[in-house]
Amino acid sequence: MSRNGGKSLLAALFIMAISFSWDDFPEQFDNSLDSVKIQPAVKSIQNHIFIQGDNYPVLYHLQKEFSGKIDFIYIDPPYNTGNKFIYNDDFATNSDKHSKWLSFMNRRLQLAKNLLAESGCIFIAIGQEELFYLKILCDTIFGEENFVNDFMWLVGKGKKDKWSRTLEQHTLCYAKNKKNLKSFSEFEKTDWAKTNPDNDSRGPWFSGSISFTEERSNKKHKNYFEITSPSGIKWQRQWLVSKDEMQNLLAENKIYFGSAPEYDKVPRVKIFNEEETEIIPKNIIDFVPSTRQAEKFVDKMIGQKKSFDNPKPVELIEHLICITNIKKDVLILDFFAGSGTTFEAVINLNKKDGGNRKCILVQKEENDIHQLCKQRINAVLQKNDLTQTEKITFHELKTN
Repeated sequence: MSRNGGKSLLAALFIMAISFSWDDFPEQFDNSLDSVKIQPAVKSIQNHIFIQGDNYPVLYHLQKEFSGKIDFIYIDPPYNTGNKFIYNDDFATNSDKHSKWLSFMNRRLQLAKNLLAESGCIFIAIGQEELFYLKILCDTIFGEENFVNDFMWLVGKGKKDKWSRTLEQHTLCYAKNKKNLKSFSEFEKTDWAKTNPDNDSRGPWFSGSISFTEERSNKKHKNYFEITSPSGIKWQRQWLVSKDEMQNLLAENKIYFGSAPEYDKVPRVKIFNEEETEIIPKNIIDFVPSTRQAEKFVDKMIGQKKSFDNPKPVELIEHLICITNIKKDVLILDFFAGSGTTFEAVINLNKKDGGNRKCILVQKEENDIHQLCKQRINAVLQKNDLTQTEKITFHELKTN
């Protein structure tokens, strides 16, 4: 065999080794997506929307009105644990545990991608059973370059076997186009400042960066300007704040130039205890309620014990929405609505910041989960006295 022939064979073997495929399992609506429709038709987003029916044909029918218009998707699909819950969580067959689940998810994620805005993103909750298969599937659908991170939620005591205890659940995040996705951020309250180098009357502080280096500064950027230290040293570079914001910081003595009388250090911003600082979000989420607490919360709201298995805490969804820095009038989709946690998170955020976010929920008729979701929707609106302002329309997938 020639050297070039050997290289070709090795390349072919390498391609074969990294291919990702599974036995496709057909679904009821594969050849009859147009045999059903959403009634009444969904033609605008003046109100929140609840659609009762299989999310596969529902996502198909949402394409016409909402392709490229959804800003944020959160889903909590079946994890394929094989356990018996109020919802189906067993996709295993005699010969294969993963193919039926992959077929199920692939159809829905392909359609979901089309619905995402160019600046939008999707968060997908998942357990370890299908985590790595889902990651490769999403790399295939959304592109590996559009992977943002795995935001891991610490669920409480977790689950254990003879070898270890698993404390986290996973939330894979993908952008439709990462180049158009805003930077994520969150606010953290400072409580660790211990020193006060200039004896500021406001107490201990620490310093944070407020500029690019001169080498990295863009001279054409609107935040490229000059400031002068108390000793007359001029600092010209690209700053992380506008000129007006910088003037305010200087007036408030919140820019530190180093010790007097030299004042010759690179300017930094002073951050005091109890102040909120904008930071890049951590991918470990350890400050929201546990699964057990979320279950009790839903039970109390619905007035029914053991109403839903493994709901997510409202605070988790609120956090994920907030860190994306999307606008307050965005369109949010959850096509595995379950007990309606995403709806409550949206309502809470609107109430907190005066936003006008709208939510589309999709839930199939499975062991009356759709009825449970409707109950929670009504309970949330009544609890917050929002039945007249946060309106929702109910729709159903029906045969033509």
